[in-house]
Amino acid sequence: MNGLIPYLIIVPLLGAFALPIVGLAGRKARELWAILITGITLGVAAGLFKEVWKSGEILVYTLGAKSPLGNGVPFPIRIVWEVDLLSALFALMVTFIAFVAVLYSSEYMRHDTGLEKYYALVLVLEVGMLGIAITGDLFNFYVFLEIMSIASYALVAFRNDTWEGIEAGIKYMFVGSLASSFILLGIVLLYGQYGTLTMAYLAKMIAENPTFTAKVALGLLAGGLLFKSGAVPVHMWLADAHPAAPSSISAMLSGLVIKIGGTYALARLAFSVFSAGISTRTVGWIIIFFACVTLIVGNAMAVIQTDMKRLFAFSSVGQIGYILLGIGIGLAAYGSDVGQVALAGAIYHTVNHAIMKALLFLVAGAVIHQLGTKNLNELSGIARKMPVTSFAFLVGAAAIIGLPPLNGFASKWLIYESSALFNPFLAAIAVIGTAFCTAAYIRVLFTFFGRPSERVMNAEEPGKAMLVPMLILVVAIIVMGLFPWAISDKVMLPAAKTLENIGAYVSAVLGGA
Repeated sequence: MNGLIPYLIIVPLLGAFALPIVGLAGRKARELWAILITGITLGVAAGLFKEVWKSGEILVYTLGAKSPLGNGVPFPIRIVWEVDLLSALFALMVTFIAFVAVLYSSEYMRHDTGLEKYYALVLVLEVGMLGIAITGDLFNFYVFLEIMSIASYALVAFRNDTWEGIEAGIKYMFVGSLASSFILLGIVLLYGQYGTLTMAYLAKMIAENPTFTAKVALGLLAGGLLFKSGAVPVHMWLADAHPAAPSSISAMLSGLVIKIGGTYALARLAFSVFSAGISTRTVGWIIIFFACVTLIVGNAMAVIQTDMKRLFAFSSVGQIGYILLGIGIGLAAYGSDVGQVALAGAIYHTVNHAIMKALLFLVAGAVIHQLGTKNLNELSGIARKMPVTSFAFLVGAAAIIGLPPLNGFASKWLIYESSALFNPFLAAIAVIGTAFCTAAYIRVLFTFFGRPSERVMNAEEPGKAMLVPMLILVVAIIVMGLFPWAISDKVMLPAAKTLENIGAYVSAVLGGA
């Protein structure tokens, strides 16, 4: 099954480079090609996830050799890809949301120009995120991080006929480049100190010799990844990027990019590389501090927004706070049941939020596509004219608030429970954040189901190509909500245990070297 790993990268990369040629056959061929490529990639990710979940093994693929170790030397000299349950789960999440976004784009982007570039960039964005999810060394990690970042900068500014898109793209590029500089400097320090960039070997070396340089490198990496995740106080780019981007791209940015290039990478490095050589309690409390500020500020700012996409963007900041809280408690209570439950909650909420927020941004896109506005003051009563779209919003909003029996309830409950057991004050902060979140979405709900305004009198539902992706996400939210504890026990907790088990990670990649 290891031979399937490279196809996670090969298929979308081939699709991206072939798109300009396929596009010569016309618009329909271009759209079908993008849907086909993302569908095949989703199939590959599903196959890998099934194999890893059933076997419980960590799959390792070495580029250009059978082993990452050099001939006659006990240390790795080659680039490796590594797929454990966590990376397989996140690869499945990325490919699923990317497939839905591309399917939605076939109608949503129909009136835009330059769509061969659009679809090529979406596939390149998918390549970057998948590379981050499965990488086994920091050189590869940085390359894929930049691939993801550059594609996302271009997609945010894709509609460059407005100053909003250009300004947001430039701001995102500036902040992202600064974050990338922090990350690159951290990687350079680790290479200078230990002479390797293979993550498993770095974990072994740091455990044996945890130097001050390694701790500085961790600080730089964590700082850069907090930038990328949109954590407060470096969240300002996110609130501009999401409203300016096409809604299909907003779904990927909020659902995937800030997770894979932010919280996932932070958790992977903190646990799989540094946990054996640092004070996990200290690092955990630092992350908890940023988490608490982020979940309060993000959700509170969402309450006062009148721009629907900007409200969803600030809500994403708030939800990142919950994920960081789970990661922080997982580090601070490392090795305990409480820490494991918190980490499982963070993983669970990452997957849930990807689906919920993708749905909400697709709903926003449908409203903008049909009415030409995202101003909540002009959208009163839209539920009477667009009932399916409004139902999709209702499900997404209820899920993100955490109402049972939808999927958001289970992941938030795990975070609440672990927070209360670890420190009741943290649980209180999490609940306050949820109160703000609830207020924000109830406000939108009252707008959607209020008295119709003049602007919505002639509104109607979008076409099937936009409705079907939204309904797919609605079904995913409901189905996951019906089996929350089975998913938690059989997928999320094992994924958390995999992330915590640094010994198994090192052994799988190095083979006992």
